[in-house]
Amino acid sequence: VIYQPVATETAPVPGKPGRQERLDPLPYLRVLQAIDHKYPAEERGDLLVFLSGVAEIAAVLEPAQAYAARTQRWIVLPLHSTLSVTEQDKVREGHGGFSSRIASTILCFLLPSHLPLSFSFSAGKVKEMSYDPQDKLQRLQEFWISRASAEQRKGRAGRTGPGVCYRLYAESDYDAFAPYPVPEIQRVALDSLVLQLKSMGLGDPRTFPFLEPPPSSSLETAVRYLKDQGALDEAEDLTPIGNLLAQLPVDVVVGKMLVLGALFGLTEPTLTVAATLSVQSPFLRPSHPNPDHATARRPLESPHGDPLTLLNVFNQWVQQVKSERSGSSRKWCRRRGLEEHRLYEAANLRRQFQELLRDHQLLEDSSRQPRASGSQQSRHRERRELRRLWRCHAESQGRKPKVLRLQDGAEASSGEEDGGKQGKEESTIDIQDVKFKLRHDVDELQAVSSSVLSSSQLSLLKLVLCRGLYPQLAVPDPLNSGRRDSEQLFHTKTKQGVVLHPTCVFTTSPELLHTKEEPEHGGNKDPTEVLSRHHQLLAFVSLLETNKPYLVNCLRVPALPALLLFSRSLDTSADCARLVADGWLEITIPEANSALQLLSRALQLRSAWEKLLQQLLESGGEELSFRDVALLSQGLLEFLQTKVPHKLHQLTGLEKQNLYVGPQTVAAAPQLPGLFQGLEMKPDEVKGGHKVTDFLTYNCLATDLDLYSDCLRSFWTCPHCDLHMPFTPLERMCHQSTCQPPQAPQEEEEEAAESSSRTSTLHRPYHCELCNKDFTFTPTEILRHKKQHQ
Repeated sequence: VIYQPVATETAPVPGKPGRQERLDPLPYLRVLQAIDHKYPAEERGDLLVFLSGVAEIAAVLEPAQAYAARTQRWIVLPLHSTLSVTEQDKVREGHGGFSSRIASTILCFLLPSHLPLSFSFSAGKVKEMSYDPQDKLQRLQEFWISRASAEQRKGRAGRTGPGVCYRLYAESDYDAFAPYPVPEIQRVALDSLVLQLKSMGLGDPRTFPFLEPPPSSSLETAVRYLKDQGALDEAEDLTPIGNLLAQLPVDVVVGKMLVLGALFGLTEPTLTVAATLSVQSPFLRPSHPNPDHATARRPLESPHGDPLTLLNVFNQWVQQVKSERSGSSRKWCRRRGLEEHRLYEAANLRRQFQELLRDHQLLEDSSRQPRASGSQQSRHRERRELRRLWRCHAESQGRKPKVLRLQDGAEASSGEEDGGKQGKEESTIDIQDVKFKLRHDVDELQAVSSSVLSSSQLSLLKLVLCRGLYPQLAVPDPLNSGRRDSEQLFHTKTKQGVVLHPTCVFTTSPELLHTKEEPEHGGNKDPTEVLSRHHQLLAFVSLLETNKPYLVNCLRVPALPALLLFSRSLDTSADCARLVADGWLEITIPEANSALQLLSRALQLRSAWEKLLQQLLESGGEELSFRDVALLSQGLLEFLQTKVPHKLHQLTGLEKQNLYVGPQTVAAAPQLPGLFQGLEMKPDEVKGGHKVTDFLTYNCLATDLDLYSDCLRSFWTCPHCDLHMPFTPLERMCHQSTCQPPQAPQEEEEEAAESSSRTSTLHRPYHCELCNKDFTFTPTEILRHKKQHQ
């Protein structure tokens, strides 16, 4: 071991991230020069340089390639997980074999001959993913490695003979390292782990005897998150959907998409979206981007967001590439800057999801459907031929060892032209294509991918994806319209000032997220007071923080319908013109009558959706009424098409502190049958107002408008009883719900008796001194009664 500390490096502090400075390539070049001068060519082996990230590799790669080209002694190749599989295989095959899993970010200095690995070089840094349970955020930070990791890196040199390990830090720094890396269970989200513990009947995860106990805050966040997603009930037991999610090897939100897609007959596109979101992104990000890739990908991009773009990519790949008369899959992917291996992974995962849904009777088994005998025989012949090709490929492997050329190092940054030459030199058998056709029914997959979603199906699919992702929402910053594309800001409930990931489709088209309408008044230029029918939110799959916090895999959704249909907590004012969703997003609808109608319709749709979802999970779809599903689908589509002007505002910390009226002494709960469908209303002991459902609290928001609600009336004529008098929107809706067309005398008396017992929140006891009687009147009815005595 040779220690070569750099003077500008600071001493490592255990548990603290390393300083992020621009990497100087000179120390690495000096090591190359020392090896060339000290060791003769017949004794020198390969060199592995361990770096912390792709940016660090890029900083060293170019000057190292220039040195290698000048000396003609090295082949410089990068190796990290974001490279294509072809470029990774170039290193593994050229050196004689690396592990198939890329555990580190490495810069490889290989020799044309197959000499054993002799040198390793470590800067002592690593970028690890950590998890912030408070913000539900993944962070990729640079840390000093542990002593165990340092010994592992040292062991890569000299595995088959003598070796030398260079360390770019002092021995005292090594002694200050932590003995072992932080266990993974202490730096990841624990949603899936808690779900697995519950499904195996192991009790409370907080008391489980972990070998390396995770932080209690992470466990609490996971339990609370699973409750919000409906996987756990209030007693923290698994719900029917929780039992199913525990068997799906994916994130909870992706699993919910699969179940919800089965309800609306959108299983096939949902399977594809779930599979593509569960693997690494297929979009390559080379150090020198090729503008032709972006141009070729443009027709595949969806204006609705990244999940639907991935759906287009997968479907197009299956349709055009996997047909008999199409060209090479590898060539198609290379032309568009796509990693072919990720699409194969998504196809395999899609099949696993499909089988899981069939096991739970959520998807019909197409293999049981009878096929023509001719097609079966053709399929059997094709499979025999595919197996023969696979055997031929396996037998030919290893016969001709690959020999790297000195030019390979210079071409490592592009890889496209070299990959094409290798494809001509190697066997014409595409083994990945052979495996694909053996594992999948290509005809069935092509039939599914060729079906085009209608506008109604697309809208329902977006609702399914949004409900699966909720509450992972971000609101655009009001000043985005004046910012450049790369400076667009968004805010989540727990994290302010996040930006779009560079691979997001909205990065190049941010105008899709801008509010289209001007402020309410011509003189009002406050961007936070925009009255529009087109406010939008971003539903995202994950939050990732590297040098900036990024939104990954975003989908744009209309703000008002999404919040009314999916919010876990919905609070209203007295006239329901002001709504607060989940305690951080405020919606103001100037037309109170429209607000009441929207809220009433949203309650009906949510109730119907939950009822059908429970039937699907309990009976596996056998008792599901297709008529009810069609009615719900139609209702959701009509609800999405309702365009009501509204304002969208993110509450500040001070506004959140003074949001609710607080608990009050209420004699009786108001009865509003037209709005809340006869639901029982109980006083809320925390927020004030009345608890209507497990998510809706009525009249709990503190507002100055309550002092003047008696004055906000306009004249209205009832179409049933011809009553003409001033009403508030809430009084008007209550009157409409109780006022019916003329009926039989007996029925009229019963209806009058029933309607007389109904009151609203504006009714209050009133004692008339002139007629010495007690009444329950609104302020308007009190005035009308007094006029009768004049």
